[in-house]
Amino acid sequence: MNFDIWIAFIIATAIVTSLPGPTMLLVLAHAMAFGSKKTLVTISGVILADFILLCLSLIGVGAVVYNSAIAFHLLKWLGVIYLVYLGIKQWRMTPTVIPGVTATDTKEHFKNMFLQGFLATLFNPKLIGFFIAFLPQFLSTNQPITAQMLVVISTFLSVVFIILSGYCLLAGRVRRWLKDHKSIGLMNKISGASLIGAGAITATLQQKN
Repeated sequence: MNFDIWIAFIIATAIVTSLPGPTMLLVLAHAMAFGSKKTLVTISGVILADFILLCLSLIGVGAVVYNSAIAFHLLKWLGVIYLVYLGIKQWRMTPTVIPGVTATDTKEHFKNMFLQGFLATLFNPKLIGFFIAFLPQFLSTNQPITAQMLVVISTFLSVVFIILSGYCLLAGRVRRWLKDHKSIGLMNKISGASLIGAGAITATLQQKN
C-alpha cells in the first residue's frame, strides 16, 4: 500500500469511527458508569469483533452475508434485540457514585463488559456492509494482497482503539463531575435511552440491492 493511500485510509477510518453509533454509545455508557480505565475491557471486546468482521469481509464471507436477505435480517435483529436489552439494563441500573467491584466479582464483571462490547459490535450488519464498500477502495490489485490486508487490519484496529479510548477518557472525566446519585441516575437513563435509540436505528437498516 502506497504511503499516500495509507494516510488517506487513516483519515477516512478516523472520520467514520468518530461518528456516533451503537458501539460508541456503549463505550460512553460504560465509561460513565464504571470509569475510563475499566472501559478499556469493553474496547478490547469491540476490537476483537472488528478484527473478526474485517477478516470475514476481506476474504469474501462478509459479501455473502450482506447479500443474503436471511443472513442480513437475522444479524440485524439479533443486534437490535441486544442493543435494546443493554439499553434497558443501563436505564434500570442502580445509581452509585462509585460503582463497586469487589475482588470476588471483578473477573465476572470484566467478562460481562468485554462480551457486551464484542456482541454489540459483532451483531451490527452495517459494519459488514461498510467494510465491503469501504475497504476495496484502498486495495490495489498490482500489489501483494496479503501484505495490504495486514496493513489495513492493523491500521483500522489501531485507529479504532485510539478514537474509542479518547471518547472513553472524555466520558470518564465527565463522570467525575457527577457527585450525587440523582445525577448518576439521570446519566444512566440518558445512556440507556441512547442505546435503545441505537437499536431502533439498527432496525431501520435495509439491505442494499
